[in-house]
Amino acid sequence: MPFRFKKNNQENNQGPRFSNRIEKIKIILKKVKFVAKNVIYVGSWSRNSRLLGKIKTENNFSTHSRTLNFNQGSIELKIIDDTDKLIHKVKKLRYETFFGESEKNNYDSDEFDKLCDHLVAIDKSISDDFVVGTYRLLLKPRFVKSQRFYSQTEFNISKLTKKNSLTLLEAGRSCVHKNYRDGKIIKLLWRGLATYIAKNKVDIVFGCASFPSSNHNLFRNQLSYLRHFHSSPHHLKTTPLKQLKVNFKPIKKKLLDSDEEFRKLPPLIKAYIRVGAFVGSGAIVDKEFNTTDVLVILEAKKIQKKYSKLYLKNIH
Repeated sequence: MPFRFKKNNQENNQGPRFSNRIEKIKIILKKVKFVAKNVIYVGSWSRNSRLLGKIKTENNFSTHSRTLNFNQGSIELKIIDDTDKLIHKVKKLRYETFFGESEKNNYDSDEFDKLCDHLVAIDKSISDDFVVGTYRLLLKPRFVKSQRFYSQTEFNISKLTKKNSLTLLEAGRSCVHKNYRDGKIIKLLWRGLATYIAKNKVDIVFGCASFPSSNHNLFRNQLSYLRHFHSSPHHLKTTPLKQLKVNFKPIKKKLLDSDEEFRKLPPLIKAYIRVGAFVGSGAIVDKEFNTTDVLVILEAKKIQKKYSKLYLKNIH
């Protein structure tokens, strides 16, 4: 009540001019309140990165760096862990994608699942557990001394892991339900991946990417193209494990049609290259999955601008 009395006295003493100023302040406060509800602040990508700034969004992201949850139409995108009841649907989708459908309830599962965050896309118009896309994310924050990665079962990645001052993210097991491969779900997954990278200030993203056969001779041209045009720099160099290494003689650079060979690459590898990825040295044969694998490496300080554009494009 004393505040009310003081306010009335001021209004009486200063007249209409003061009232107008009060109304302007109220309007400003309302605008500030609206903006505060619709802004997400994304931190720096690394110690040497610029801030991505404030991004308007209708979605309410959790402030916790290991969580993410938003919707686009009927599709919900969120992070789960290996204890979530949805994980069985995720592993079933992975199995059907990598090995084909089966009458049995077969699941793609390994020891790394329990260490990972799982980015999951769900079509809520079908059911609350109809998983249509997923990405497996294994984070190693900076200054964490050790972390085992799936990639180490195929490649020597010691040049990446020895740098304790970097935050590393292994992204793998990416797949989309066969009825949803029109590009929308993979874009949503990349939107979620870009958000996760930004929130966790990731410096390097890497992971295995595959050609669809263990007969590596089918991909000699594309493997040669990757070697000549997208090899990783020395400080990020990775090499195949000897017992899995593909032995092939690269085709000379001048004999390759770079545009044609790029078009022949698997969609995921093309997508990584478009955002500035490198490809580690050599390739391996994965007989279990019937694939020829390369290691893709994304250096955040180089791709920051492209990722932020992707993030902005898909956030509105």
